[in-house]
Amino acid sequence: MADETDGLFMFGDDLEAILDVLEEDERIQDDFTEAVNLAQNYHIVCECGKSYKTKAGYDRHRTAKHGNTESESATLFTTSLLAEMVNRAVQSIKERKVFNLSIKNELTVLIFELEERSDEFFYLKTIYESLRKKGDVEKFYSNFYGTVALNATKYFKGLTRNAATLLATKVADTMIANSKKQKLSSVSNESIHELTNKQKAGLQYVSGYVLQNLHKKYCKVNSIESQQAMTILKAGKLDSMNLNTQKQELISSLNRGGLWTVTLPAFKIFLKTDEYFRQSTSKAGLQRIDIVGITKNSTTDSDVLANYQLIVSKADCDSYSHVQKDVLHNIVSLYIRVRSFSYAKDIVQKYKIKAKQRKSKSLRKEISRSCKENEEERQE
Repeated sequence: MADETDGLFMFGDDLEAILDVLEEDERIQDDFTEAVNLAQNYHIVCECGKSYKTKAGYDRHRTAKHGNTESESATLFTTSLLAEMVNRAVQSIKERKVFNLSIKNELTVLIFELEERSDEFFYLKTIYESLRKKGDVEKFYSNFYGTVALNATKYFKGLTRNAATLLATKVADTMIANSKKQKLSSVSNESIHELTNKQKAGLQYVSGYVLQNLHKKYCKVNSIESQQAMTILKAGKLDSMNLNTQKQELISSLNRGGLWTVTLPAFKIFLKTDEYFRQSTSKAGLQRIDIVGITKNSTTDSDVLANYQLIVSKADCDSYSHVQKDVLHNIVSLYIRVRSFSYAKDIVQKYKIKAKQRKSKSLRKEISRSCKENEEERQE
């Protein structure tokens, strides 16, 4: 396991090279510049009627309210998912000998259909999504039995009241089981290993790079929002008086002419964000990194928000609320982009090493075979 996770960050000359490439890569630099531009003062009205002072705030609203991230789309409550759960409930009843044969016969010919626009489907979707988010099983049972089981024949048309009520109770159990299964299928925090000291040192280094580079971009824009943002970012930098109290050896040994050393609250934000990143990228068969989903998870995390408020309070600046939100969003999203860059580089590097090893192994076999043939010829 340790061998696999050592590639999370690059150190020494490799880390220097990575950051050199990042600074020269126009796409990464454009991401930083765009983040600053999106945080400037605008007045944008969404189609739903809500207005926003910055483009970044509007984009976050669009993502949260008018779109789904990749991680959310996998767990949407759809008619097909409901039909699947109903079928499982029917099967469980048919397999149990205790239930009446006439009820089993009714369920055998049941064709379950519930339109997506119907009130019944909307209610099931509402209580199921509430169950997934809050995990309150008792409240789910209360809502389900008070409405669905009580009006079971409306939900399971064509069945007698007894059969419909029985099926409803089994569907409730199936929905709870499915909700738990979806939670378990996503990678939990406990399954993500803790970073080693070496990896934490690399994270501190990259954290300083992100804050410093973002601060530089804000310096180039003369606006009230930029001034407030720079004050918040500076509050995430460890001042020279406290450098000895927070040991960051990698930054000390690889100082790039003023690279920032981050405060503990700032580091905790990056640490939690990296945890979400590793959760997302640990999935088998990964094709793309869900930057939007990871950013949303991190910026809504209670620990991240608490540590960010410590930074904002230290800034001693009466900044606009939308500026505070934009700065946090930029810090997190830009770190994920930088992290994705190094992650992709690491995958390419590992592939090259394996390819080289295979080539070397083939060459050794070829040499060995050639030597063996020559030896046989001499013996003849």
